[in-house]
Amino acid sequence: MYFIGVMSGTSCDGIDVALVDFNQGMQTLATLFVKYPEDLRVQLLHVIGKESLNIGQLSELDARLGQLYVKAVNQLLEQKSLTKADIKAIGLHGQTVYHDPDGVFANTLQIGSAAIVAQQTGITTVANFRQMDVAAGGQGAPLAPVFHQQVFSKLNTPLVVLNLGGIANISVIDGDKVIGFDTGPANCLMDEWIHKQKGLEYDENGAWAKQGAVIPNLLATMMSEPFFSQPFPKSTGRELFNLEWVFKHQEVEQAVAVDVQRTLLQVSIESIKKAIYQVSSEKSAIIVCGGGAYNQFFMEQLKKELDVSVEASDSYGVQANYVEAVLMAWLAFQHSLGKRMDLSLITGCDKPHLYGVSFTA
Repeated sequence: MYFIGVMSGTSCDGIDVALVDFNQGMQTLATLFVKYPEDLRVQLLHVIGKESLNIGQLSELDARLGQLYVKAVNQLLEQKSLTKADIKAIGLHGQTVYHDPDGVFANTLQIGSAAIVAQQTGITTVANFRQMDVAAGGQGAPLAPVFHQQVFSKLNTPLVVLNLGGIANISVIDGDKVIGFDTGPANCLMDEWIHKQKGLEYDENGAWAKQGAVIPNLLATMMSEPFFSQPFPKSTGRELFNLEWVFKHQEVEQAVAVDVQRTLLQVSIESIKKAIYQVSSEKSAIIVCGGGAYNQFFMEQLKKELDVSVEASDSYGVQANYVEAVLMAWLAFQHSLGKRMDLSLITGCDKPHLYGVSFTA
């Protein structure tokens, strides 16, 4: 029983696709990354940054992303010499462009038309996972902790699974109990800062940050951000953590750019550490997934600050940068089984729900 997971995360760099076999357990058969065209990436970041956009442009973006998802799925099928008949369903997250589950009218918006994906691939597409959770009184994110529990259930617990995408989130697994929430920025602020200063998409291996020094006053004011002290369940995104947030701290104006980069890395580490110590009194092993798992300097600093075993999920047979694409395939699989999942300790939703909405060609 083959499923395909399609994920576009807060890093806003492209599309992760995974082909997963659930016939006997769970086996990832193939993965694929499709980079966003630069003009699309820039436009998405403008939308997420709340810059001017009319409704027609937003609708067009929704359709354009849908078309890109179709191409990515078809490319994966071609890579494995499969047809649509071989795939039970696609799990589609979409690209989050706005997320405000704590607003007067709780809301979250992911674009990338599931209807287009279903119609043009001819494969049933399950989407709207976040919207379903928010509608049920939850935060809509993170959705991964219950999946992390499934994947890493054979390991000794307690343990912490740390996802380092644009935003960081943790899953704290202790036997049958799992809780999880967003901790704050992982890579998003560093990505935006290096792009502004050097025109690069990201700081490879943290090489630039490594050259800088932490600015104590700036770190202290950034860590006074109320989100870091909020009780869980909680979630966040680029709506809060963006360049506007960076520049609202006056110390930035007079600082050396490379030192700001190093300080932003430390903000990520300090907020992660604060969250872990909030919910896990024991020194638990930490498994890292997401693109940040391949940032050598980031990983070195995590090991130093946390003083525990910190390993990329690759060491456990799970590709770190495709965990969330596999999650999407798994959510589509759960939907196909009609399985209701209880994420109340993770997102704060009101009761077990069948996650996702099915679009059938």
